[in-house]
Amino acid sequence: MLRRVGRIQLLRPAPAARRASQLVIGDVRLATTPSQQPHLVPSADASLNGIVSQSRLRWMAQKEVLRQDVLLLGPPGGQKRELALRWAALAGREVEIVALSSDTTEADLKQRREVVGGDVTYLDAAPVRAALAGRLLVLDGVEKAERNVLPTLNNLLENREMGLPDGRFLVAPERYVGQGSGPSRSAK
Repeated sequence: MLRRVGRIQLLRPAPAARRASQLVIGDVRLATTPSQQPHLVPSADASLNGIVSQSRLRWMAQKEVLRQDVLLLGPPGGQKRELALRWAALAGREVEIVALSSDTTEADLKQRREVVGGDVTYLDAAPVRAALAGRLLVLDGVEKAERNVLPTLNNLLENREMGLPDGRFLVAPERYVGQGSGPSRSAK
């Protein structure tokens, strides 16, 4: 099936196939795969009305192809979030959202403890879930975050690592394998 919206094309196979499809924005082609958890993919109209323009979506597609992060700057309001969610809907990407405020703590970005059935357990926060599942992480209101949570955000975003209260340590797969202790190395 071919669906054309402006100059954006969504090339999708027949629903029974459930294979990868392709998103084309201008001269940028991006392979997309069906989501494992479709309820985490935003449902947005793919039209190009309002703030969302083809050039911005093309730029985001280029960043996706290059596996680079995207930082959206702009005036106060929901336009940046709308653009991020529109991109996620077009690309079929699962999203985790964190609304940062002056009350956000480090635990809100990592894990929190809860009592479940009489046992204390750790529940992963949105940034951890996004990192583990390869989802998009939308950080809304970064300018409102207190200084004490910025090192945690920096470590996750720049270094791609985070120590968790339950004892796990998140690290980017390419860095882990590069250290010689990754799963691709065989024991001698």
